[in-house]
Amino acid sequence: MSLLLPLLLACAGPSGDLEAVTFTVNPRVTTVINAAWTSAEGGEAFLEWGLDDRLTERTQSAQVEAGEHKLRLIGPAAGSQVFVRAVVETDDGDRLTSAVHVLNLPLAPAGMGAVYAEGAPSQTGSLLTTIMKEQPWVVLLNTDGEPIWYYALPGRSITTATQPARDGEGLLVLVVDQQGPKKVVQVIRVSWDGELVGAMEIPDGHHDFRELPDGRIAWVQPELRELIVDGEPMIVMGDNLRLSAWGEDASATPTEPPLLSLFDALPPPGNLCDHHARPTEFNGDLVLDWSHINSIDYDPDTDELILLAHFVDTLVSVPVTGGEAKVVSTVAGYTTEDGELPFSHAHSSMMRSDHALLFDNGLHYVPPLSRLVSLSWDEHDQTLWEDWSYEDPDAGVVQVLGDAQPTPQGGALASYSTHGRIIEVTERGEVLWTLETEAGAGFGRLRWMEGF
Repeated sequence: MSLLLPLLLACAGPSGDLEAVTFTVNPRVTTVINAAWTSAEGGEAFLEWGLDDRLTERTQSAQVEAGEHKLRLIGPAAGSQVFVRAVVETDDGDRLTSAVHVLNLPLAPAGMGAVYAEGAPSQTGSLLTTIMKEQPWVVLLNTDGEPIWYYALPGRSITTATQPARDGEGLLVLVVDQQGPKKVVQVIRVSWDGELVGAMEIPDGHHDFRELPDGRIAWVQPELRELIVDGEPMIVMGDNLRLSAWGEDASATPTEPPLLSLFDALPPPGNLCDHHARPTEFNGDLVLDWSHINSIDYDPDTDELILLAHFVDTLVSVPVTGGEAKVVSTVAGYTTEDGELPFSHAHSSMMRSDHALLFDNGLHYVPPLSRLVSLSWDEHDQTLWEDWSYEDPDAGVVQVLGDAQPTPQGGALASYSTHGRIIEVTERGEVLWTLETEAGAGFGRLRWMEGF
């Protein structure tokens, strides 16, 4: 032991090589630790941290030059005691470090709501989702269900979509505020330090959006047309797909015409189910809520946007550059092996040009039953088939919302939103991990974050 200890200390290098070192708890998000220091040499910089002095974790590294530097630590849970130091590994092979600092993080805000975990996910990282309460919260949860990052949205607002910004510097969140005289829908940009960086209003936008590689935002907006439906004139509400350049603290300026109108892509309304046959109020008019797009995704391999039209059980894709839309559903002539509908009023955050993972709300099954289903299709022979599916015996029916994301192992993460339940399940139906919220709370859409 007496010989081993000096060797270990030699590998670790001396402490205190870095100057003007500070570690501070972020005042807006008290699970975030902001580090700053001055280094006489450049190299690969990162933070080593842990819940004891073994410092078993580290942040992603960044290449730095000599001088003043800052790094951010997101990973420790609210209420934990954290041991942390800064490290610069120079190009010459030296290891410069700060002394180890100890910080006590405050508990999470009481109004956020507790989350309880059972089991363990199949991958390392954290889960991005929303906790839906009277005041909703955007959160990163660790594998124990503890918050490692959070952001409070306005009280009584609604959020149905959250995603990491492509520049890696924070999140984009769709926020619907209905408290004033007029409903206001915005995509807001929030930094990891909890600052509201900007907001773009998307007039009458709803349900989902996607940030494209060029920074534009794809979103959906209702379109009204007067049509004859079942022999009667009706005002029908469909959807347009819009693209807008990011406009900081301004209203979106969508180009005309829209990239896609569902009225032009789909057969006219007919054979209505009871969910969209009932008139709904929109801006003072009673309308037939027909297509009801609730999900948008982007396929980087084909440069297409893929949409899920909730009430007509249809997937629609269109090139970002414009062009003819492709429609995948039984209403477009696709057939299934058993002749049954492949899904019933679903939601999704993962759709590609030839397959999709759906949270199938299952509102028209007898009896109704929500499930996960992985689907594939062949555009040439217009066939649609089920790869695998899972029915959670403890979940029942989720009437609204829901979400599904694939895991690298081939299974899925699923949000049973209004039931306050998230699971990871394998293709074989083995549940690896569950998160449950406290009574009265729910979960929104979800995304796995590997970098935290």
